[in-house]
Amino acid sequence: MQVIYSEIAKSSLKENIKFLKRLWTPFELDIFLSDIEIVLKNLKNGNFQHYKIEKKNICSVLIGKRHVKMYFRKESEELIRVLLFFEMRQDPKKIAQLLK
Repeated sequence: MQVIYSEIAKSSLKENIKFLKRLWTPFELDIFLSDIEIVLKNLKNGNFQHYKIEKKNICSVLIGKRHVKMYFRKESEELIRVLLFFEMRQDPKKIAQLLK
């Protein structure tokens, strides 16, 4: 199964890494990036049934000390699209706007 990033996912991941670099040690940031890789590996292997379903086939998983939520959608049997990385201390109303 292939996993691709939306443009919003790419930019939100960069923003989150930039933000977390100010708060976390390099070691903690490495763990965060490793956690993302583990989730992506699970998705590529088709193991996504244990992730929370939000709505309209959009699933989410908490990453990195539970501060960042990754949203994704299974688009077909061969493709999963990562939609957004959302830092949980932000206004939750932004999620709906960003996922449009």
